[in-house]
Amino acid sequence: MTISLNSGSILEPIVIVCAADDNYSMPLAATLHSAIVSLINNGLQQLEPHQQIASLFVIDGGISRANKRRILQSLPLQGVSLNWLQPKKVIFKNLPTSQSITIAAYYRLLIPTFLPKHFTKAIYLDSDLIVRGNLKELWHIDIAEKHLLAVQDMGAPYVSSSRGLLNYQMLGIPADCKYFNSGVLVMNLRKWREDRISQQVLEYLEQNKKYVRWHDQDGLNAILAGKWGELDPRWNQLPYIFRYLSWEESSLREDVYNALKNDPYIVHFSTRDKPWKENCQHPHKELFFQNLDMRIWSKWSSQQETKKKRNNMYARLKQWVKGMGNGE
Repeated sequence: MTISLNSGSILEPIVIVCAADDNYSMPLAATLHSAIVSLINNGLQQLEPHQQIASLFVIDGGISRANKRRILQSLPLQGVSLNWLQPKKVIFKNLPTSQSITIAAYYRLLIPTFLPKHFTKAIYLDSDLIVRGNLKELWHIDIAEKHLLAVQDMGAPYVSSSRGLLNYQMLGIPADCKYFNSGVLVMNLRKWREDRISQQVLEYLEQNKKYVRWHDQDGLNAILAGKWGELDPRWNQLPYIFRYLSWEESSLREDVYNALKNDPYIVHFSTRDKPWKENCQHPHKELFFQNLDMRIWSKWSSQQETKKKRNNMYARLKQWVKGMGNGE
C-alpha cells in the first residue's frame, strides 16, 4: 500500500505494533501518544485530513472497554489509524510466564500472521517506552535480508553473558554472538513468513522451558542468532546506561555513551522501576507523564488495584473450592 502526498512523493504507511493486557493499558496510552507525536513533529501536520501516514495496531490481551476508551481519548489520531487485534491465547498456554510477565509478552511473535499480507515491514514497540526521535528515520533504515533490526542489550550484551542464553553452547551459538533486547524491533515480515520464524520461536520456547528466563526475548535470540541487524543504541535506551558514572566504566566509546545517555531516540523503562509506580528513580520518568493526560487516567491506578484484589480473592476461592472437592 502506498500513499500519494500533494508534493508528488510516494510514501509507505509506517506500520507500528504494540501489545498489552489491561495491566499495561495506561503505559500503552503514553507509548502510543509519544509515537504519534513523533510523527506529528516530523511532517504529519502537513497531511490533508483524508491522508494517512501510519497504521497503528494493538494486540489486545484483554484491555477493558473503559480503558480502550481512555486510550482513544488520549491520542491525536489525525492521519493515523488505530486497529485492535485479538490474539488466540490458547497458542501461548504452555509458555513460561512470571508474576510480572504475562503471555502478552509473546504476542509480538505472531505479528507476521496478525497483520495483512501486504504489510512487509513493521515497527514493534513495547508498552513501557517513550519515543523521542523521528520514527520515520527508524522506518527507513535498510533492513536488507535481515529478519529484524534491534539494539544490543546492555544488560546482556552477548548470548554468553550472565543474563544471556543459558543453553547457547548446546545450541551451537558462538559465545561472542550479540544478544538483543526485544522491546524495539523493526521486523522484516516477508522474511519471517518465508522462514516460519514465529513457529520456530514458539517451538523453541515450548521445548526449552527450563532454559528460558527472558521469555520471548530468549526465544528470538536463540532462533535469530546472527540473523539480525544492529540499530544505533539510541533507538532503545535501557536503564543500564545510568549505572555507569562515565563512559570509561562502560564498554561504549565516549561519543556513543554520551549520545545514548543524553539524547536517546527511545527511552525504554525496561526494569521494574516504572514511572507509574511509587518511588521510581529513573531520570527520564517525567517524559512518561508528558505523554499522558492524567485527567483521563487519574482513576486508573486505584481501579487496577481493586481489580487485582478481586482477582486474587477469586483465585483463592477457586483454590479453596478445588481443595474441598479433593477432600482436603
